[in-house]
Amino acid sequence: MGILKKISLNNYRNFKSCKISFNNKCNILFGKNGSGKTNILESLSILGKGRGFRNANLLNLIYKNEKEFFINSEFIKEDKIIDIKINCKFVQDKLKKISSVNDDTSKESLEFLNSSLSFLYFLPEMERLFVTSPSYRRNFIDKLIFAGNSNYNKTINKYKKNILERSKLLQKYNYDQSWIEAIEKEISKIGLEIYKIRSNQVDIINDNLSLLNNKKQYPYDSKIIIKDSFYDSDLDNQKYLTKLKNSRDHDKQFGGAKIGPHKSDFLVLINGKIEASQLSTGQQKTLVLMILIAQCNYLINIKNIKPILLFDEICSHLDSVNRQILLEMTDQFDIQFFLTGTEKSLFSFISTKSNFYNISEL
Repeated sequence: MGILKKISLNNYRNFKSCKISFNNKCNILFGKNGSGKTNILESLSILGKGRGFRNANLLNLIYKNEKEFFINSEFIKEDKIIDIKINCKFVQDKLKKISSVNDDTSKESLEFLNSSLSFLYFLPEMERLFVTSPSYRRNFIDKLIFAGNSNYNKTINKYKKNILERSKLLQKYNYDQSWIEAIEKEISKIGLEIYKIRSNQVDIINDNLSLLNNKKQYPYDSKIIIKDSFYDSDLDNQKYLTKLKNSRDHDKQFGGAKIGPHKSDFLVLINGKIEASQLSTGQQKTLVLMILIAQCNYLINIKNIKPILLFDEICSHLDSVNRQILLEMTDQFDIQFFLTGTEKSLFSFISTKSNFYNISEL
């Protein structure tokens, strides 16, 4: 993995034009609310697959009264300079994100880019991760998986496509039995794969949480648990198919699918008895930071992947415990960090190996 050295934005969000150079370690963007700090982090995340950590409508990314945006970034990998360009423009009346690597838009170049960039995020809404919706927690786990497996989103999208196709078919009065059986076979196959990948990810986080806790004595002994009444270690293809077939009438009436990984939830037990949802906002933030440290430890030391960390408005509810965890992250891991906050003074505890950028003055 490499580092991002520069970024240039044109007609992106609130920036008509903006250029910033970064250091290899810690980059702190500060400024008043609405100045565009989060927009810059988002632009970095858009260099990878998809529409960035906000998953925003592409039209909303374009500067007002303009028709396209352009992002140019210099990425260093193994001492080689890689030029990344992202152009979002209308092609045959459809807005498209067009990525290139050294001006090459081939499939091979894009696969190289996607395998070279790995991001981990902290967003303000994660402070209440354990009291929000199950879909948000599923998305959180899936983003951790994606940081180490850039093809995982293809699996998720293929699963969603088959669920939707089955749902549409069930609405027909006299649907083709062989067709729906074929779709359900695909749903079962992919669903079991997602269950396995997520279960493995949970085991990885739990193992690394335990390992780090033994070393650092973090405030909580935490364990992630998958909550899913359908899923267990004995689930196989035949059981899955039988359940799908038996739930057709229900799914025809209510839509979607009654069972599957899209119904899973993730709980965290503290000291083996307290659910994370009972913690304060600051304590939930501590737990999320601990999970991100655990994921970093795994990616760096086991997968040999150095993720780029994008932490937006990280300084809210930043008590002494959370400051210590954040400081340990920046000191312990030889990776690139991007942090945002409203004031420079909020980051006084961070190592001096940091660049500061007043976004209000850009």
